[in-house]
Amino acid sequence: MHDARRPLPAASGAQRIFGLDALRAAAIVSVLFAHGFVVLYPHVPYLGLLGHGGFYGVELFFVLSGFLIGRILLKSGDQLAQAPVLWIFYLRRWFRTLPLFWLFLVVNLGLELCLRQRHLTWPEVTGHAFLLRTFTGNHAVFFGETWSLAVEEWFYLLFPLALWALLSRRRRFDRVFLAIALAFYLFSTLGRVWSAFSPSHSWDLWQRVTVIYRFDALMTGVIAAWLGARFPRAWAGASRICAASGVLLLLGMYLTLWSLHGGQIAGAPDGFFARTFRFNLVSLGFALLLPAASAWRLETEGWGSGAVRRIALWSYAMYLVQSPVMQLVQGHAFAGWPTSPAQAVASFALQVGATIAISALLFRIYESPLTRQRERAAPAIVQFFRRWRGAPRST
Repeated sequence: MHDARRPLPAASGAQRIFGLDALRAAAIVSVLFAHGFVVLYPHVPYLGLLGHGGFYGVELFFVLSGFLIGRILLKSGDQLAQAPVLWIFYLRRWFRTLPLFWLFLVVNLGLELCLRQRHLTWPEVTGHAFLLRTFTGNHAVFFGETWSLAVEEWFYLLFPLALWALLSRRRRFDRVFLAIALAFYLFSTLGRVWSAFSPSHSWDLWQRVTVIYRFDALMTGVIAAWLGARFPRAWAGASRICAASGVLLLLGMYLTLWSLHGGQIAGAPDGFFARTFRFNLVSLGFALLLPAASAWRLETEGWGSGAVRRIALWSYAMYLVQSPVMQLVQGHAFAGWPTSPAQAVASFALQVGATIAISALLFRIYESPLTRQRERAAPAIVQFFRRWRGAPRST
């Protein structure tokens, strides 16, 4: 009989940590199911309790991104004071994220035109294309996923730039790293506190989606990366207690999203805590899972772990694919159906299955090939700066 378990390839074991892949897969599954379950709510009302899985999934993505980018920047260390190192970092990030984003910008433009007969203005399109529509407030008009991508892309741009600016003045790396991370963290947290008093702002449609109010989520992951790198023994030794504390904190914060009125469960009121410090505590809860997740490595690969890794690899595409698929399925393919339980399940299965299949295909033929091009472009960056500085070319 064929053994479904096999040794991990050397590259896989060296480059990817299964625990972090598991968290990334959990994040995208939470988002996908929270959105897809909408068709099942009339038949299984209590599934509505999972509706905030989308909120938790995106918050987990933010913490993971901060952690992973923080580790990359920590490995670069003082070399970040060199402009070519900074530009190579940018190039690697942009090859990884922007081509797929701009592809789905076009897809969503097509959906607006074909499904809603809506012609968007040029400023609306360019504002979304350059991730500006949610920078200081929620002014998005289509392509709802743009807000979370904007938070991450502005983090990729501004945090390393601030590191480069101060490191180029020959400052100590750790002091600079922590000072900038804390400055970004406090800026966003205090910004939310200031904005929370406006009666027109709501936690999910304003504070949650505004770029300048969300850097603290990513900085939570960045600071966790610094702690793991600088105190590895304590990081590993505290993994179990941190994971247990993180799970309890996340469960507690999830309960704050709901209220009980007359025996009926409803969404919690939009109050000061929801607009401010709940974001900090949710981020902290996910960060507390990181010591255990970063130590979870596999010696052998089975079908289950392979599926988790693939979902993690496809997660970015899945995040962009799921909304267009759901618009087409819910709004057109199943729009005229009676709402029977069997048809609702069929609609849900079609949405999830199509999202995974299209994402896998996009990763293979578009996302992965473009990502590989960054390895060819990096030497060109170095050569450009050598020429710019008048240094002799290497032979």
